[in-house]
Amino acid sequence: MNALHSSRFAPWSAFVAAILGEGLHHQVLSDMLRFRCELGGPVVGLGGAAVAWSVMALGAWMSWLAVRGANDDPHRRNRRFVARVGWMMCALFAVTVLWQTLAMWILPPCP
Repeated sequence: MNALHSSRFAPWSAFVAAILGEGLHHQVLSDMLRFRCELGGPVVGLGGAAVAWSVMALGAWMSWLAVRGANDDPHRRNRRFVARVGWMMCALFAVTVLWQTLAMWILPPCP
């Protein structure tokens, strides 16, 4: 049994990473466009999205590693449920990051 299988936090990592990735993406880009709109644009939007998606992917991967092959764990059903909810949140928030990134491509950064 590796450290991720015994960790109580590992199944929650996708859940936390989804919120953290989307929250940071939204907050950083909205602050940037509010206070220094000339920094905005398609390249910056895509870079921010890549960072957010990387955070989400890392959390989903850690969560998957924590529950795969854990057949001897008495709490495996609960851990898998939490991991699956986290994976769904990563997928949902990845779409929201995509929408915000598309908006950066379509709309001009400064009014």
